[in-house]
Amino acid sequence: MRKPLLAGAMALALMAPSYTLAATWPKSGSTATTTRTVRPDATTQNFLDKAWNINNFEIQAGREAQNKANTQEFLDYARRIVRDHTNMDDELRPIVQRDRLNAPNALDKEHQNLLQQLSSTTGARFEERFRTQQIDGHEKAVKLFESYAKTGQNPELKRWAQSAIPTLENHLRDAKALPRATQRSTRAD
Repeated sequence: MRKPLLAGAMALALMAPSYTLAATWPKSGSTATTTRTVRPDATTQNFLDKAWNINNFEIQAGREAQNKANTQEFLDYARRIVRDHTNMDDELRPIVQRDRLNAPNALDKEHQNLLQQLSSTTGARFEERFRTQQIDGHEKAVKLFESYAKTGQNPELKRWAQSAIPTLENHLRDAKALPRATQRSTRAD
């Protein structure tokens, strides 16, 4: 009786639509061998939700910039953002799965809105909006990661947060160094 039930469940899972978010991965607790999900403290869940949204937004924003940026500085920065945040996500995934934590599976409204703002602009306006979002986002990210690295309850997430801080600080420094629209020759939008 168990084999037909398991086979039917697997068939349904294979037929279900999948989302193609930049760096999605299954929520923990979804495998057949896992029977429960650990309910983290509120601080850990809040950090995990925000960190996941930051990473996935950065990957998607970086890809948008790779498609829309007009200058080499922006293209190079966007490539680094995608690479580094994908690596951060790859490091986070096993922690979430091993500790059976729940990560979001879609961007929150704030990050969806930021991505929509990027999608709706082109040219120098796009680059300026991207630059501003990168500075604001990385300032917030550094504070968030520093806070959790100091006071978080999950030791593995604390280590991950601590190890990510230098990368986030480099992104912030590099975003501030990106040329402003008023610093370069005027381009048609």
